[in-house]
Amino acid sequence: MDICVVHLVWVEAPESALHSFLESYSRRDAGAQHRLLVVWNGFQDPDRFAAVRRIAAAVDHDDLELGARELDLTAYRLAADACEEESVCVVNSYSTILHDGWLAALASNLAQPDVGLVGATGSYESPLSGARLPLRLLRAGRYPPFPNPHIRTNAFMLRRELMLSLSWPRATTKRSAWELESGVNGLTRQVQARGLEALVVGRDRYGYAPERWRESGTFRVEGQPNLLISDNRTRQYDEAAPRLRRKLERLAWGSGERPTGP
Repeated sequence: MDICVVHLVWVEAPESALHSFLESYSRRDAGAQHRLLVVWNGFQDPDRFAAVRRIAAAVDHDDLELGARELDLTAYRLAADACEEESVCVVNSYSTILHDGWLAALASNLAQPDVGLVGATGSYESPLSGARLPLRLLRAGRYPPFPNPHIRTNAFMLRRELMLSLSWPRATTKRSAWELESGVNGLTRQVQARGLEALVVGRDRYGYAPERWRESGTFRVEGQPNLLISDNRTRQYDEAAPRLRRKLERLAWGSGERPTGP
């Protein structure tokens, strides 16, 4: 399977985030051949751009400079246009690879029959949950109610042909990006509507179906012991005080409800 790994670098992200990703990328054996494409998003200051380019020079990669600052999901779609590989694996600006064989684990699960989308984490969260009535009314029809299983787009992988065929409007606001990730016509639901599965993949290399995402031990559960690729949200959970941690866990998983179909 030919793979393009896309790493997005936001101009707002601290240089420490890029250092963290590159250090983990260099230290952890991907387990699968691939090309690394670094997407530079929003860099206008030539001195700052030159500085971060020097950091990235530590690893073999290709560059894609976006002409305008884009939200993550739009940047990923533009990167897919620039790829020629069979599959695209996206890791966001705050990702850190935790284990050897991370790419092979994602790729082997994606290669299974009837699997269309894999990711390092998933959630049942719905923006309707816990929102005040006016906000729920505003969001009604845009998001499924809880449980709303969706692959989180911090680290995910799918075939490029499928990626390019999905309805993927340009996200211009955080709200439109949330809708594309977890809305009624979000990426996971579009994939499932085509009769394909969406799996969460853990460090154990096992692909978990939506009804088992909580028990996969990858996102907002104590210790997150099976997490393959961390991000700012998984670290937020790890570092949170017990009360906030319980709240975050309830948002992701509720009180044990099982997900419904698309």
